[in-house]
Amino acid sequence: MYDSRSKQVKAHLVATLLGFLFYASSLQAQEETPIPLASSFRIHSQVLDEERTIVVALPAGYEVGSVSYPVLYLLDGVQNLSHVVGSVDVLTRTGAMPPVIIVGVKSENRMRDFTPSSVEGAPYSGGGQKFLDFLRTELIPYIDAQYRTHSYRLLEGHSLAGLFVASTFMERPQLFDAYIVMSPALWWNNEEMKGRANSFFAANAELDKAIYFGIGASDGLGMRNELGRFVEALKQHQPHNLRWDYREIEQEGHMSAPLLINYYGLKFVFADMQLPEQLLQHFDEQEFAAHERVMMETYGEAAKQSEENYVNLGLKLMREENYEGAIAVFKRNSEAYPIYPPNFAWLADAYEKKADFSLALETYSLALEKSKAISFGQEQSYIENIDRLSKVVADGQKN
Repeated sequence: MYDSRSKQVKAHLVATLLGFLFYASSLQAQEETPIPLASSFRIHSQVLDEERTIVVALPAGYEVGSVSYPVLYLLDGVQNLSHVVGSVDVLTRTGAMPPVIIVGVKSENRMRDFTPSSVEGAPYSGGGQKFLDFLRTELIPYIDAQYRTHSYRLLEGHSLAGLFVASTFMERPQLFDAYIVMSPALWWNNEEMKGRANSFFAANAELDKAIYFGIGASDGLGMRNELGRFVEALKQHQPHNLRWDYREIEQEGHMSAPLLINYYGLKFVFADMQLPEQLLQHFDEQEFAAHERVMMETYGEAAKQSEENYVNLGLKLMREENYEGAIAVFKRNSEAYPIYPPNFAWLADAYEKKADFSLALETYSLALEKSKAISFGQEQSYIENIDRLSKVVADGQKN
């Protein structure tokens, strides 16, 4: 009886997979409650002897959950918040990065706060160390105390703030786990950062960090050359375990490049969330489980692959008749993306192929429940599978 319906099942799976491409994103959006762009508050800094405005954007579902989230510290936070929140939303929904708490620091005096040294003719310059102390001793402990933060931290800044990020990477490399350096003003003080880079990289043969450098290809030639020389110093020493990349964004200038640098930078920083090619080609259930576990330990319990990755891998394993492996993948997928009914139907089909009819029946019932909840339109198909499997289970119990 089961063999006679194999073509029907295959056709249903293909149709469902095509539907997945059209429906998955919108259904995820339905699942997640809309978030306000940010809330803001003032914090008094004893280090800076002033009050500073902080804006915080929480990930969707934060208020009703209990998990902890990595924190992205964004300099020039008010100016850059809109595009960063948008990119993070897209990358999170597509599994390219984990959900994060975004903490934006409103700029007050950029020349003072972001420059590492005092330069003649540049009033207020040289306050970078104080601003770093503010982040380290006041803001980060405050955020950790007020929010459910994971230990993973990322620092991001543009132009003078990019200079500050590069300086912080060398001044306090352990304070953050990853850095995005956008169009940095590395010309500062006769390329002070390049001089520091040579000694820093020579003294740090091991750096378990990620750093991404980006600049617009239409930015000033000096800006690009100075960044290039800093990157060359990194290349010469190549610290062990340091993941890094450098990219010039075509047809973008100094002020237009940050949107894309942020997007590609975040994808790079979290690229190790994706399943390695070796595991995709030669699937091992224990290695898959270990990868998912390490991903969640590193980036928080809410970290997950893209739904598309799980589904494509699970269907590949089904074609290879590796039903145990397919069950492991589809199970993880249904846990990570619980709103989409076919995620449970694919898992049910894997159980049935493995002849675990009771679990197949139970999982098709979940698919029906999910389908009704969002008026997905596949209720009749799931009911037919439930009726059929109910008879199979009943016949098995009689025998």
